[in-house]
Amino acid sequence: MKRIFSFIILLFILSGFLYISNISGRESLPPSYPGHPVSLELPEIKRVVGVVNKGESLFDIFKKEGISLKYLPEVTRASKKLYNLVKLKPMRSYVITTVKEPGSDKEKLSVFKYSINDLEYLKVINHDDRFTALRKPVNYERRYALISGSIENNLIDAIGPTDEHQRLAIELAEIFESEIDFVTELRKGDRFEILVEELWKDNAFKGYGKIKAARFVNNGKTYEAYLYSIDGKQYYFDRKGRSLKKALLRAPLRFKYISSRFSYHRRHPVLKIVRPHLGVDYAAPTGTPVSAAGNGTVVFAGWRGAYGKCVIIRHPNGYKTYYGHLSRIKRGIRKGRKVSQGEIIGYVGSTGLATGPHLDYRVKKNGRFINPLRMKVPRDRPVPRKYMADFIAQITEYQETMARLSSEKEPVLKAELPASN
Repeated sequence: MKRIFSFIILLFILSGFLYISNISGRESLPPSYPGHPVSLELPEIKRVVGVVNKGESLFDIFKKEGISLKYLPEVTRASKKLYNLVKLKPMRSYVITTVKEPGSDKEKLSVFKYSINDLEYLKVINHDDRFTALRKPVNYERRYALISGSIENNLIDAIGPTDEHQRLAIELAEIFESEIDFVTELRKGDRFEILVEELWKDNAFKGYGKIKAARFVNNGKTYEAYLYSIDGKQYYFDRKGRSLKKALLRAPLRFKYISSRFSYHRRHPVLKIVRPHLGVDYAAPTGTPVSAAGNGTVVFAGWRGAYGKCVIIRHPNGYKTYYGHLSRIKRGIRKGRKVSQGEIIGYVGSTGLATGPHLDYRVKKNGRFINPLRMKVPRDRPVPRKYMADFIAQITEYQETMARLSSEKEPVLKAELPASN
């Protein structure tokens, strides 16, 4: 009887334990919803790639691609300081990315990209209806190339016939413009070597980058140039670290030829009398941009009798430069305006007493006119002493690369540079 009673008590305890466990287990199970799978809706992203047609504006492109015109002023405003989208160039590509949120029937502009040129692109990003613009380099594979040759007729013919070769020739002339006059001083047999970046994408040549180093032998004298960066800006120096940039340019424009030189006894082509011509006449088509020859302050901008439309700039160290017979003066160039070397101040013309379009360029030193083609002006700042060790290491690398490529039978472009980000 005692055993039966003990068995009943044990059975009761065991039943209670199983009951509690069953309840606890049921409460810990997650609810089940058969026939109702979880769904996650993602935004719809659309990407359109196109090319600008001749005469097309950003308005036309947005309308053609179905982009809301409300974004037009935002995109234009955001990019204004980096690139003016008012005038798009034909045959340049663009990419438009839009986003449509779940449950919405409206597409939102997310990103607008425009190919400025083969080296740079503009990217406008919409983040919560706040537009920001970036101007970035195209990510190319970069290789060193050595281009060398000798002068027969002119520099452009010697380097090559393509647009890229012509751009390279102009860049080389601009590097050495304070040392060599490529119109009057070039000699048959002059030699050159150029170390330059080639830009490649998808195994296709896209163009040339910056000239890294150059050597030019003019009338038996050797000139050298090496690109070096200081505080994020790039400059050209000779092997001793002296700047190739001088305080004043001898020719502040791209001209065809010199039509009249500095002289105290020149027969005037219009007046038919002999009188001094205290400047240099650079013949160029009407509308050719004219740049400030150096940093300075505009002291006159307007009409000056026989000199026509004219700009006069005062520079440090007692120099003044004169730019005469302009077709027009650039907007904003007025008395008191500070200008930088290379900044456009006007355009070639034939105003005043002139027989044809040209720039009459004159230079004064301490109140006396001097010959712009023979003037000796100070150089810009040299490489700072603290950077000289790094500068020497950099130009040594350039020299070794030029020597290696020059020794190859065919200067194939093997030395590679890291791609820009």
